Amino acid sequence: MKIEELIEKLKKIEKMGFVKTVRPHDGGVGNTLESLLDVKENNLRLPDIGDIEIKAKRIESSSMLTLASKSPLPRGVNKLLFINYSHVAEDGIRKLYTTIYGSKTNPQNFKVIFENDKLVLQNKNNILAYWPVSLLFEGLKAKADKVLLVYAETKGEKGSVNEKFHYTEAYILEGIDFENIKEILENGKLKFDIRIGADRNGKKIGVYHDHGTAIRISKQDYPKLYKKHDKII
Repeated sequence: MKIEELIEKLKKIEKMGFVKTVRPHDGGVGNTLESLLDVKENNLRLPDIGDIEIKAKRIESSSMLTLASKSPLPRGVNKLLFINYSHVAEDGIRKLYTTIYGSKTNPQNFKVIFENDKLVLQNKNNILAYWPVSLLFEGLKAKADKVLLVYAETKGEKGSVNEKFHYTEAYILEGIDFENIKEILENGKLKFDIRIGADRNGKKIGVYHDHGTAIRISKQDYPKLYKKHDKII
């Protein structure tokens, strides 16, 4: 297959609209695309541009992509942040629900800065908390030199047998651009969502519960994390 053939296939897939998943699983978005492309393995060999790994990503609400879902390091620091910065919400549950950017401080006086190979959480009590930059790419770690990234709109419950995908855009990405990460962060394009509260029912009612920290970026900005990003559909 040549690049022109790949583009034609992707255009035909885009015109198909929503397609039912071939596998009820979080990875169904990729499995379904591979099936439509008639690719048995998770990569392509195009004679004009070499090995390409296929990756498909769900477009979430407001066209945001989750790059990673991971609490900051060192291990256990989220609980320390909760102890220092949580408050009792209107429902009577103590919470730390906050969205953090690199362009400004938020109501908790949190801000994320780029420091060496880390995304460091600034806070007034100077609690050490950070995310490795490598986390931004954990969903697109490539086994090949290049990545074919395809965005899919979705219908139905995520990972269920009824989930459907509409593959709407595709890019070929190459080479992580560490210099541009800092600019994207400082322009407020990265979103860090900390969600910590307590279980509201069951045996552990009222017990501390970390609901997960998500790092998000808009689908338009994600390709900019790479040195070369060519939109092919």
